Amino acid sequence: MRSTTPGRTKSAGFTLIEVLIVMIVVGVITALAMPRLDLQRYRTDAAVQSLRTVFQQAQRTALVRQYDVVISIDTAANALRWSEDANNNGTIQSTEHRRAYPLEDGVKFAVPPAGVFGSVSSSVVGLHLGTMDGLPTVTFHRDGAATSNLELYIAGPADPDVSYRAITLIQGTGRTDFYRYNTAGHVWELGGSK
Repeated sequence: MRSTTPGRTKSAGFTLIEVLIVMIVVGVITALAMPRLDLQRYRTDAAVQSLRTVFQQAQRTALVRQYDVVISIDTAANALRWSEDANNNGTIQSTEHRRAYPLEDGVKFAVPPAGVFGSVSSSVVGLHLGTMDGLPTVTFHRDGAATSNLELYIAGPADPDVSYRAITLIQGTGRTDFYRYNTAGHVWELGGSK
């Protein structure tokens, strides 16, 4: 049996040293158990998915509203430009809807070491690409088809060899796929399709 000193009461709790030791042990276990996150990869994946969504939405808008939707690729500004030809006259007037979709922070259009379907010398590749304001352009028609096939390449912020991504567009159907570049095998791997 323990005796207590008069005036002092027995208190339950932990000392500062005990709390610090527990915090250090928890920190070490967390560091060992937590996988290393590749934030660059996630940022680049988010950017390619955003770009792909713009193309898919352009196709849907053309189908639903029954007019052409034009997507221009501005590689200098790292953005897509959306224009709606609501009266289907082949010209975008100032009264027709326009907007821009910039790439994620640090992500840019880039030329990869190899293309999805062969060698490439540009970040934007297509057999029948049009131009609008001097920019390569794809137009989606009322039937969902595009005016050109397309290969679009982007790279993440730190090490582009690790973070190359691609979007491909099929002219006749407007279908898009995205790919990730595998630097170990020097091949493109399908990331998803719709």
